[in-house]
Amino acid sequence: MDLIQKANLKAIDPEALNIRKLSTKDDTFFVELPLDSVPQEDWQKLFQAELKKIGKPLAVLNNSQDSFPKFEVNYPDSLQEDTISIITNSKKLKEDIKLVMQLVETVNDRVDRHNKEVNEENEKENLKIENNKETIREMRESLKKDPPFL
Repeated sequence: MDLIQKANLKAIDPEALNIRKLSTKDDTFFVELPLDSVPQEDWQKLFQAELKKIGKPLAVLNNSQDSFPKFEVNYPDSLQEDTISIITNSKKLKEDIKLVMQLVETVNDRVDRHNKEVNEENEKENLKIENNKETIREMRESLKKDPPFL
């Protein structure tokens, strides 16, 4: 197993935040929240799993079987490159940003647990390797002290 790097939301700068009006509904906006890096695939999978748990789409979903909104083809899914996108309205913007912050924190907590497990497994493996080296060294010492003869 490999270690997973955390991804974090950048500080929210209201002036620099990318906010666009959606054409489909009144008071519906597309907001892009920047991450500090492009998350690894494993982090993205954890994020998508946490997102499914809340049962609320953050942004446009491409599958026609998905819920709200079904067709706004100009907007990406919720996690693209180094951005998490949300569809919100002016009254729920802060609430939805807090939800994303909580999701990112939850994912990073899971990353911490995963990385701890990986490190523990690596330590066990390294200990085995060291024990094997010690056993081999002892076997060689034994042969040096008392070589086999016919």
